[in-house]
Amino acid sequence: MKKIEVYEIDDTQDFQKNVKRFVNKKDFKKLPTQIKELMDDLIKGDFPGTKISHKDLPTPHDVYKLRMAIPDINVGKSDGYRIIYMVVTEFKIVVFLTIYYKKESPTVSDTYIGGLIDGYFIHSPTEDAPEKE
Repeated sequence: MKKIEVYEIDDTQDFQKNVKRFVNKKDFKKLPTQIKELMDDLIKGDFPGTKISHKDLPTPHDVYKLRMAIPDINVGKSDGYRIIYMVVTEFKIVVFLTIYYKKESPTVSDTYIGGLIDGYFIHSPTEDAPEKE
């Protein structure tokens, strides 16, 4: 029987702010349910999406970009949300870095993602959180 690894979930202020904006201003009411379903997978160590290469984003942690549909307005994955998240394996933490709507922002730069990663490690609220490497 395979042992399931359990990961904690954390997020950045950028992620929180964007989710709130999408739910309140865009009226994307199903987004919290979609995020909860994604969290259920991430907690178990299932990491969907495309891994961003370390060459493009120099960090020792795995960073993923996940495409998600927007059922509230009947938009598929290709024009839907993008969630960028980081897996800090040694501490069993998954961090939601940002979420964006492809129709508003076709992409986010590696520099921006790197800044979110740096900001997470600098502003982490717990004493035992991983430090920037």
